[in-house]
Amino acid sequence: MDDGKRVAAYSMFFLAFFGLYSGFSTVFGQEGEEINPKKLFEYHCATCHGEDGKGTKRGRELKAPNLADPDWQGKRKDEEVLNSIMNGKNKMPRWSDKLKPEEIQALARYVRKLAPKKRP
Repeated sequence: MDDGKRVAAYSMFFLAFFGLYSGFSTVFGQEGEEINPKKLFEYHCATCHGEDGKGTKRGRELKAPNLADPDWQGKRKDEEVLNSIMNGKNKMPRWSDKLKPEEIQALARYVRKLAPKKRP
């Protein structure tokens, strides 16, 4: 990877990472258009992960994780979720070439909401 691409990749990672912690409940794309993370997930991710994050037959064949599993969620840091979306993992494609940093941020936040909350 040349230095320009590396700088761009790191910049996108940090933008998405720090944006994840920004606390904004709404994410906006170009020209103030609101990003709908659920629709992004359904369009780009549900083929393998299912609309509920639990996985599809195809996803299970590809060994896609159950994103709605609280144990899976608990074992993954936010950076890992962002990195997987940006750069792909195993058979999951790299989305940094197709999605904007703010869309990746929105997807990562959405993935974190897929697991049911554990009751004390």
